[in-house]
Amino acid sequence: MLAEPTLDDDQSKAVESDAVSLVVVAGAGCGKTEVVSRRVQRLLLTSTADPYRVLAISYTVRASDELRDRLYGRVGDQRSRIVADTIHGFAWTLLRQYGSRIGLPLEPEVLAREADRTDLLQRWLLTSGQPPVDDPIGALQRIDLARARDEDAPLLGEWKQALATSGTVDYPAMIDLARELVTDQWVGRHLHTLLGHVVVDEAQNLTASQYDLITKLIGDPGDGHIPATLVGDGRQSIVTFAGADPTLMQRFEADYRAERIELRINYRSARVLAQAADVVSQHLGHPTKAMGGTNFAARGVIYIKELPDEVAEATYVAQWVSWILEHGLPGGAASPTDPTQVQPEEIAILARAASSLLPCRLALAQRSIDSAASSSEESWVASTVAKALVELVAFRSAKDRYFTRRHLEDLCGATTATEDVAALLSSAADGDVRHLTALLDCPDVSSMMQSAAALPISDPDWRADWEQLFGAWLTFTERTDAAGLSFGGFQQHIARCQRGEPTTPGVRLRTVHKAQGQEFKAVAIVACNDGQFPDFRAKGKEASTAELRTFYVGVTRPSRALLLTRSMERLTRHGGPMVTARSPFLELLDSLAASPTS
Repeated sequence: MLAEPTLDDDQSKAVESDAVSLVVVAGAGCGKTEVVSRRVQRLLLTSTADPYRVLAISYTVRASDELRDRLYGRVGDQRSRIVADTIHGFAWTLLRQYGSRIGLPLEPEVLAREADRTDLLQRWLLTSGQPPVDDPIGALQRIDLARARDEDAPLLGEWKQALATSGTVDYPAMIDLARELVTDQWVGRHLHTLLGHVVVDEAQNLTASQYDLITKLIGDPGDGHIPATLVGDGRQSIVTFAGADPTLMQRFEADYRAERIELRINYRSARVLAQAADVVSQHLGHPTKAMGGTNFAARGVIYIKELPDEVAEATYVAQWVSWILEHGLPGGAASPTDPTQVQPEEIAILARAASSLLPCRLALAQRSIDSAASSSEESWVASTVAKALVELVAFRSAKDRYFTRRHLEDLCGATTATEDVAALLSSAADGDVRHLTALLDCPDVSSMMQSAAALPISDPDWRADWEQLFGAWLTFTERTDAAGLSFGGFQQHIARCQRGEPTTPGVRLRTVHKAQGQEFKAVAIVACNDGQFPDFRAKGKEASTAELRTFYVGVTRPSRALLLTRSMERLTRHGGPMVTARSPFLELLDSLAASPTS
């Protein structure tokens, strides 16, 4: 077993604190995940005679899985007392366990696709005698933001009625309904008996509705509430556009009279990268004590490169990636004891907007360099038969699901609606999908997965898709007791996997927002033009500060090498060239940049 990392004084205080309410302010690279896991570990191992569980809420599926994996290797037979999930995952678990108390079906259908939500909204408006909206996606975005901020919005009431009447939920509704559940006297009392501590990571990303769920769950201040720890960093609050409110950490500190501990030493970044983080931090009004990376043997490197156009920019970035993969980290970037070899998955290309990443994807492909973007419901598996199998798992969890049946109809190529799923599958246009008819009589998930493995599927993508599905199944069985191995439970796990990290190899292509909480050895941030990063829509002081926070997150992702690029000319939406202006963010780091190779 590897020795646990030595903690500094501030980290030790955060781990050992007995405060009933604790706020830990943790800047980028300050060992936040280690501190959170060590704190949970201490809580569990010092209370082995106590039956309570520790709930650890993380912002992303990846962060939740990382925390769970760290803890499982440390706490032995106490692992069953760990509840590690995202806030939506925790809320969904509450709805499946207790939702019948507020009138929910046993297995509510989750509307994860935007097309399903817009379809429900428009159908509901028509059936209630109202005209459909011209921009349903925009209307739902405004509704989502209002729910996140606990505000009102046009059509909000109609949307809640549409969800309730159809027996469906979307992700914001999970939070709303979970809030209703935890205030139920019986459920609240049960949860207070079950949970002995609540830890919330990346708390700067909490919305008002999520914060309300957390505080309703733990109880009012000074009223014997469940002990709670909030960990986060206001400098990394980059989803305010979705309703996140970094001041909620301060509110918790004041309302619950929480102890405050600040982690100040950056252990991730080499010296020059830590200096870059400090420079941006100072412009955000968060001066540091110059403790980041000052004693690190690794110097690190920052390059700034300006190219004639977007094709030249993408070509240069692909060349930089290719050079690192072949030769390792640039000279001086690593310490004498650092391994210089870099794997593709340890390199990321980031941008403010996803559209700015497309030229880089093409340039990498021209050099036969694999790349991987964030996964989604649509991209998690590739073959039609695997997509249909995912829908079949959902169908087996609750056979009256309208949207599941509709997706199966689309995958089968059906021209008319039908409730006979056996007939639907057996008449599918894709012969591989027709084989799934044999799975309809499987009594449980285990037999379905075993039977699926033996199907004579010819689609060339099936093997990789099956490995993805079977890997998800194995993980599900490892994390779930026998009573929970249901179709509904597996469908929930699949949805969780779809929101996680891609398992395919390759250089990671991310927006900065998607890269939050991740670390790479080398990072390129592209499209550093005024109007692209920062975004042209960022008007006013608050929006401009939010863009700078996003830049802070970007420059703190690499541990050893950072490349910042821009194109001096780019194509407009109409296809014509446009001269660009240099991002003002580059000026912050000019003095720290080395001369890039040509």
